[in-house]
Amino acid sequence: MGQPWLLESPARGQGVVAPVRILVLGAGVIGSVYAGKLLQAGHDVVLLARGRRLTDLQNDGLVLHDVETGSTTVLRVPVVASLERDDAYEVVLVPVRHDQLSGTLLSLAAMNDRSAVLFFGNTAGQNTGLTEALGDRVLFGFPAAGGVRDGTLIRYVLIRQQKTMLGEPSGASSARVRGLQTMFSGAGLPTKISANMNGWLIGHAAFVVPIAFALYGVDTKAGRLAADRVSLRLMVRATRQAFHALKAAGNIEIPRNLWVLYMGMPEAFAVRYWRRVLSGPRGELWFAAHSRAAPEEMDSLAHELQAAVHRTGSATPDLDILLSRRA
Repeated sequence: MGQPWLLESPARGQGVVAPVRILVLGAGVIGSVYAGKLLQAGHDVVLLARGRRLTDLQNDGLVLHDVETGSTTVLRVPVVASLERDDAYEVVLVPVRHDQLSGTLLSLAAMNDRSAVLFFGNTAGQNTGLTEALGDRVLFGFPAAGGVRDGTLIRYVLIRQQKTMLGEPSGASSARVRGLQTMFSGAGLPTKISANMNGWLIGHAAFVVPIAFALYGVDTKAGRLAADRVSLRLMVRATRQAFHALKAAGNIEIPRNLWVLYMGMPEAFAVRYWRRVLSGPRGELWFAAHSRAAPEEMDSLAHELQAAVHRTGSATPDLDILLSRRA
């Protein structure tokens, strides 16, 4: 499959990207933030939205508030309500929840532009099926941002501790995945290529699912979880056990910063770290808002995580206890 938007720069020996025509399939927090960053970097971005969100974007534009800097940006971005068979894009960004992925396939398969389709969320356990449905158009990725939608306003933070992740289904460092890395990096979004995105996504699920399930035990109130030492310890132990099981089974794609926090430091250090994070605004923007809005996604990811760790044969008693609370 040709990628006309990828150019090589012989003088520098690095991939550089010409303006890319991008469809962002969904205008929630992640779709909005990445659409805005890519639009500001000079790319030709179109957002797909429906209902009230479509009307808001048409009337008020894309309104982004960076919580860390305090700046608010208003961008005019083309918006569509549906996909047309003859629309032509080079990249389709799909920031869709784990439990909603299958609903995108019919529309994506009907497109005849041979666009690269970048599924942009935790697709753990579904990568094979998505690749079989769309063939060599498929890539996988994960964002490094969080936030909430407040009416027409998107309040967001970029997660500096994490890079935007990209990977081919085969794990190859292909020209197109390097081109996408350059595209995102050029938009101010540091990006890393993984040789095993499914492994990375399972590792990420082992971190985020226990936080979500601990939050469900306190009515998804981040401040309440921060004050609950018993729940924090259970949450940390659940992830430590999952990481140990995955690593022992050969998963080397667990995010390094998380491995250091959970496995390289004493348990008490990780508990203190999360108490500090969850008691501040990042607790809501990074975790509580999404957990509250997407319980079906977290249940789906929990199922994939539990299946993955059980296949390793390692015991994860605290993870099992935590996940059983929503069974």
